[in-house]
Amino acid sequence: MYKIIFTYFSFIISFYFLSIEGTNAQSSSFTRPVIGVLSTQLIERDSLAAKGVRLERDKFLTKYQTEVRELETEMRDEDQRLAQQRNVLAPEVFQQQVEAFQQKMGTVQRDLRVKQQNLTAVYEQALNEIRQEMMRISSTIAQERGINMVLPQQLVLLSDPSMDITRPVLEILNERLPSVAMKNPEVDTENKDSDKK
Repeated sequence: MYKIIFTYFSFIISFYFLSIEGTNAQSSSFTRPVIGVLSTQLIERDSLAAKGVRLERDKFLTKYQTEVRELETEMRDEDQRLAQQRNVLAPEVFQQQVEAFQQKMGTVQRDLRVKQQNLTAVYEQALNEIRQEMMRISSTIAQERGINMVLPQQLVLLSDPSMDITRPVLEILNERLPSVAMKNPEVDTENKDSDKK
């Protein structure tokens, strides 16, 4: 939540300072704010690039969910096998197998956690590329329309529809950036595993 608020705050401040620079160049007196409104949520939901990135992310999520189900079955079978051998194996041998099983479980959980972290990282990286282009387009449209402050729609309770620049920003964004290549989250993991070996 704090990260989202900080992003919106930075978004506002960036346009605010753009307006200040323009004001200082024209006059030292206070300039009446001309406000534009932008729905960043709508753009991140409906832009072609964002849709493509989500589809790519969902492919990995589906793959990981399948892996988790398979691993859960494997671990459950292994646990049952150990339970059956509890009264058959010597105590020290049984303990060794239990420890080996626990170590394997820990490794599996760590690998899954790393995959999820890597996927989140490359997904956010791709979204940030879209956000940066959105900022550039918003800045250009704001200057063309004489707007010196742009507010996120999510922080505005009421506004005149004429203040909304979301649609033109979305249209230009789709033209300039119809797609963004999301990095393979598994490449980094494979490279790290190779380094360890």
